[in-house]
Amino acid sequence: MTKSFLPVLLICLFALFGKTLASDSLTVHVKIEGFKSNDGICRLLLFKNKKGFPDSHKDAEIVLNGNIHGKTAEFSFTVMPGKYAISILHDENLNKKIDKTWYGKPKEGFGTSNNPKVGFSPPGFEGSAVNIDEKNNYFTITLNYL
Repeated sequence: MTKSFLPVLLICLFALFGKTLASDSLTVHVKIEGFKSNDGICRLLLFKNKKGFPDSHKDAEIVLNGNIHGKTAEFSFTVMPGKYAISILHDENLNKKIDKTWYGKPKEGFGTSNNPKVGFSPPGFEGSAVNIDEKNNYFTITLNYL
């Protein structure tokens, strides 16, 4: 009897623990405004830390591609609560990168969470980071074209 009870107990504990983890995650909604056209796609990258921010696909926690309609785009995804930064790229020519001039000025639209002011360098992780929780899970990002 104990041989059959232990596997059943382990399965129940695993199911309970797994359900708790899943119920802690949050759905995040992001609206992107300010596209100059509906051409190409909108690419969203979600970062948990500054490594690779704002444009390294391999360092991003989540990479999503979406269509642009009416010069806006929207995304929804699920994450655990925490500190994140969102980076947006208007990939007009579908080459999966932000095109730049010979001196580094972006040719395509871009934006990050918190909509920080854009200077001579890309927005940093800390200036773009947001705390995602049950009260803070809807964001609007406005694109910049330089």
